[in-house]
Amino acid sequence: MNVRFKNPPINEVVIGVYFDPKIVAFRSEHVGILWSKLREEFPTVEQRPPLNSPIRGNETLLELMPMPRYWFVSEDQVTLIQIQQDAFFLNWRRKDSEYPHFEENLKPSFDKYYGIFKSFLKNDLGVENLRIGHCELTYIDLIEPPEYWKGPLDTPNVIPSFSIPDCASAQDAVPDFNCAYSYHVNPNLQLYVAIRSATPVEQPDSRLMHLEFKSLGKPPGNTKSDTDAWYDRAHEVIVQQFLSMTNERIQNKFWIRQDIE
Repeated sequence: MNVRFKNPPINEVVIGVYFDPKIVAFRSEHVGILWSKLREEFPTVEQRPPLNSPIRGNETLLELMPMPRYWFVSEDQVTLIQIQQDAFFLNWRRKDSEYPHFEENLKPSFDKYYGIFKSFLKNDLGVENLRIGHCELTYIDLIEPPEYWKGPLDTPNVIPSFSIPDCASAQDAVPDFNCAYSYHVNPNLQLYVAIRSATPVEQPDSRLMHLEFKSLGKPPGNTKSDTDAWYDRAHEVIVQQFLSMTNERIQNKFWIRQDIE
């Protein structure tokens, strides 16, 4: 049985791969060639600092002149491609759009643009046989003050097993929290769950809850079928964890859960 939500709290989804070894032949001067293949759909390019790799830690950041991470941003800013020497990511960001669902849209979009990137490496740089070190699938949910969550003290309404310790020295204070959990699902997949309160930049007097699920791991092989199977399992694990953690009444009444045979 598949589970979907008509009104999920999803704010962002990240699908990505980390390469091991990194693509040393790919340098900043090649980014314009790659952009020429993406520019019609991604008219904006931005430079950002490189991300830490789960394979090499902060090795890239310690380099004297590390190659930047490049953002290719769609016109509506909903879709984002991120590329650096050792990683490729596709981000979907809510903005004013509806969640397009993983199987029908997000994973096929990732496959499409990852295929363009691999073709560019092969045809323009002569790079073949990319070795995938890790895959990643991340879901970020934002719970803003609706009827069932008005601040940190209401978090158990959403996550029944969650509790905030009382503070004897600040009985009337509204607590903030930042919790992280790691689960070993199998030798190829770790699940990381983070729950924290946050303050919106545009509303400094307000609060929201940031709920993040990240699957990370190395597929058993390097073929597309290996990575497809890994992403399917990672998605299944995230959905199961979300369902088990969150309040079923809120799932049905506010997020509008739909069980599909």
